[in-house]
Amino acid sequence: MPTPELLKQMLHEKPACWTWAAFASVVFQRWAAVEERKIIQVLGSPVRPTGRLQVGPEVAQFVTRHMRAVDDVVAEVEAFLRAPGFTEAFGARDDEGTADAEGIVRAANKLGDYYERLLKLAEECRRYAFPEQYAELVRDYTRFVNQPLQDFGGFVNDVLERLEELQKRAMLGQPYIWLGPVPLRTITDDRLVWLILDRLRTID
Repeated sequence: MPTPELLKQMLHEKPACWTWAAFASVVFQRWAAVEERKIIQVLGSPVRPTGRLQVGPEVAQFVTRHMRAVDDVVAEVEAFLRAPGFTEAFGARDDEGTADAEGIVRAANKLGDYYERLLKLAEECRRYAFPEQYAELVRDYTRFVNQPLQDFGGFVNDVLERLEELQKRAMLGQPYIWLGPVPLRTITDDRLVWLILDRLRTID
């Protein structure tokens, strides 16, 4: 993906497919900047706890609050990608020249912000020490908060594939066409969610 300097040049020159090239570049750069943190989080590498939850109600409150926060961020991302403002930044369906360069960059950075919010929420689950009897709950909860990070990686791949598709059309001399937004495809493990809820109900 282009460096910030090349991105600036591209936004000035606006070659074929510049809209999705710019969007993909910013999204990829934001994703790559924290990829090492994401890998550490998903692999569950040991960290020194910075806090401790002493009793069951504290654990239940922590898990419930963070699961809701993760769900809220995912819902915000999905709504943002469907919003007219996002689509309008890419201009008319058949005229890339009507796109808003600054709007595209802002949209990509906003998605990067969402991703970092998800990563921070996931990282918090490893920064607290829990009583041993809640180890299974914490394990399942960690799986739950890690999944959106994986989903976002799939979103980045989808964006790159969209760019490749448009570039192939340009090389063949085919006219530019707006193909619509790329959705964030999320995976919900209902069995895992119910298992967590069952574990929470056993906490006094």
